[in-house]
Amino acid sequence: MPWPAHIVAKSSLLLDTETIQNKFFGLYNSILNECFPSPHFMVTPQYTTAEAQTGGTGAIDFAITYVIELLGVDSPIFFIEIKPPTYLPSIAARQYAENQVRTRFKQLAHLVAIPKLYGVSAIGRQLSYYTYERASGTVEPIALADSISSVVDTAPIGRWNTNIMQEGGHAKFLAVVEEIKQMVASFEVL
Repeated sequence: MPWPAHIVAKSSLLLDTETIQNKFFGLYNSILNECFPSPHFMVTPQYTTAEAQTGGTGAIDFAITYVIELLGVDSPIFFIEIKPPTYLPSIAARQYAENQVRTRFKQLAHLVAIPKLYGVSAIGRQLSYYTYERASGTVEPIALADSISSVVDTAPIGRWNTNIMQEGGHAKFLAVVEEIKQMVASFEVL
């Protein structure tokens, strides 16, 4: 089953040459609210980390684009960081986007109550999925080593291998959402 018409319409207005990331916020806000309905979940835009609350230069970089929380439980169950599609061809921009997701796991680890926290890097409509395993503390996929003497693509473009608006990308996203809902089913607040 495809996305509802209002989501498809929002996506159709977005250009792949867009350089401003917040142009995609409306699309992802609609998708997240569709997948995580308000009676049980809270979609929190610009979720602030402890670092953001101290203010100062760069404080906005410590706010996560969107965090999903289970109502009644002070714990993130999913997050997404959004960048414009023009980040995709740039090694440095993809590396920044991936490192931001990996940093978010470090910032949220002490709050995670479910066995696995999913984080997504969205570059335009293209998604790269990451997971943090609470028991082991591991993040997948494994980070690739960088070099101080040569250019290394530590965030290969192939990691952003699903388009959320296409059938396969839509199905993968919904499968992740379903896995998350299964993990939170044990909480009695549902």
